[in-house]
Amino acid sequence: MLVSDIVRRNAMFFGNEPAVVVPGGATRSWADLDVRTDRFAGALTALGLAKGDRLAIFAPNCGEYIEFFFATAKSGVIGAATNIRQAAYEISSYLSYVEPVAVLVHADLAETARAWLPDVPSVKHVIGFGGDHGFDLDLERLIGEAPAGPPAVTVDEDDIYQLGATSGTTGVPKGAILTHRNAIAAMLNWLAELPIPERGTALQCIPLFFNPGGPAGLHPVMMKGGRTVVPPAFDPAEFPRLVQEYGVTNTIIVPTMVQMVVSAPGIENYDLSSLRGIISGGSPFSVETLKRAREVVGDVFFPLYGMAESYSCGAVLRPENQFTSGSEEQVRRLSSVGKPYVLIKLRVVDLEGHDVPHDGSTSGEIWLSGDSISPGYYRMEEETAKCHEGEWFKTGDLAVVDAEGFITIVDRLKDMIITGGINVFSIEVERVLQDHPEVEHVAVIGIPHETWGEAIHAIVRLRKGSALTEDELIAFAAGRLSGYKKPRSVEFVDALPISATGKILKKELRRARVKPGRP
Repeated sequence: MLVSDIVRRNAMFFGNEPAVVVPGGATRSWADLDVRTDRFAGALTALGLAKGDRLAIFAPNCGEYIEFFFATAKSGVIGAATNIRQAAYEISSYLSYVEPVAVLVHADLAETARAWLPDVPSVKHVIGFGGDHGFDLDLERLIGEAPAGPPAVTVDEDDIYQLGATSGTTGVPKGAILTHRNAIAAMLNWLAELPIPERGTALQCIPLFFNPGGPAGLHPVMMKGGRTVVPPAFDPAEFPRLVQEYGVTNTIIVPTMVQMVVSAPGIENYDLSSLRGIISGGSPFSVETLKRAREVVGDVFFPLYGMAESYSCGAVLRPENQFTSGSEEQVRRLSSVGKPYVLIKLRVVDLEGHDVPHDGSTSGEIWLSGDSISPGYYRMEEETAKCHEGEWFKTGDLAVVDAEGFITIVDRLKDMIITGGINVFSIEVERVLQDHPEVEHVAVIGIPHETWGEAIHAIVRLRKGSALTEDELIAFAAGRLSGYKKPRSVEFVDALPISATGKILKKELRRARVKPGRP
C-alpha cells in the first residue's frame, strides 16, 4: 500500500465528504483533494521534477501542506519539510544537504525565504502560494494548467516518500529516510493503539514541518476517511473552541502545549466530549501535568515515545495504565512511556548488546525494529551504520524496564551526567524539580567542576509571579533525591531554548555555559 492510496480510496468512497478544513478558509472534499493532488503532481512533472528529486516546503500549517504530502506521494518526488523557526543559515545548511530541485514558499514567509534561497544552489524553481508572494511561479496557476488524471509514474512501497529532519538537539540535523512502507506501518500502529473512529476529525496543532511527528495526528484519521482541521497556528485559548465546533476526535500536542491548554481560562465552559485520543510526545510528561490534564480533559491522553527515525512509533502509555492513585508502583508508571506499539519490537540493552533485567533500575539503550523504522539517513552512510545493528535501530535513549514491561526513559546517552564517578540521569532530576508548583520549565545539565568532574546545574523558568529562590528549590530537591543527585546550583532564566517539537535544546544550554576547550 502507498500513501497515495489513502486519498484515492477516500475519493472513491467518501468523495463529497470534507477532507481538509481551514477555519475561516477553504474546505476541500476528498474528491477535490484527489483531483488537486493529481494536478499538483502533474505540475511537478511538467516542471521537470522526476521521481527521486526533492521538493522542499517552507510554510506554516495550511491546507496546501496536506496537498504537498499527497502530491509528493503520487509523483514519486521526495518531500522535505523545512523548519520555519530556524535561522537562515540553519535552513540553507539543511537544504544544501537535501538539494531540493524546487521549493514551495508561502506568501507570509516570502521575504524570509529570500534571505536563504541564494545559498541553496540546487533550487531551480521557487513556487509561491497563499497570497501575494512575488515569485514567478504560482502554485494555483500551475495546478490549474496541469493535466487531469494521475501522473504516469510507478511508485513502490520502498521508495522514499519524505525526509524527516531530526530535531538537531544532538548535532547537525539529518534527513531520516521515510518510505511509503514506513508511513503505512506507522499508520497501522496508530490505528491499532489509538481510539480513532470511522470518519473522525483531527485537529492539527503541531507544526507540519515537524515531519513525521506533525502529521502523526492526521494521517491515521484520514486513513479511516476522516477530516483534518488546519488552523494556521496553535492557540491554547482557541483549542477548546475548535474541539467543540468541529467535534474533534483526535489530535497530537506536546506536553508544553498540554500545560497551556489545561491552564486556558474558561476551558471548563466548552464541551470536549468528542475527544477520543490525544497523542502527546516530543518531551516527557511531568506526573503533575498528566494528572491535571486527565482531570480537565479526561482519560484520553496517550503519551508516546518515538522519533523521526521510527516515524514517531515506539511505545505508548495507554489511559488504562495511568493510575493517579493506587500502589506506589502504579502511580510511578505515570512517568513511563508504557509498552511497545503492536508492530514494534523494542529491546533495552547494555553496552554488550544484551537485554537488561526487567527490574526497574538497570538502565540500557533502547533499540527498535519494525516496518516503520527508517532504513537510514539520506546520503549519510557512515551515520546510518553507527545507528544500526542488523535489524535494530539504536536510539541513543537510556531506559529501564519494570517487571511488567513498562518502559521509563531515564536520559539521552549524551545527556547523562557523571559526577564524582557516579552516573546521574538528568531527566530524573528534572522530573523532581518540575513537580514544584512554581516551576514552569526546567533543564538539568552537567557543568565542569574541578573536584567532581561535572556538577549538576538546573536552569529554571519560574511561573509568573514566583519569588522562589535557589536555596528553596535545592531544599525541595534534597527531600526527594539522593544527595549526589540534587542540583549544586540553580539558574533562573526568562526563557529556555525550545525546538519546534517541544524539546529543550540542551546543546545550546551547554554551549553557553562551558568555556571553549572544556568538554
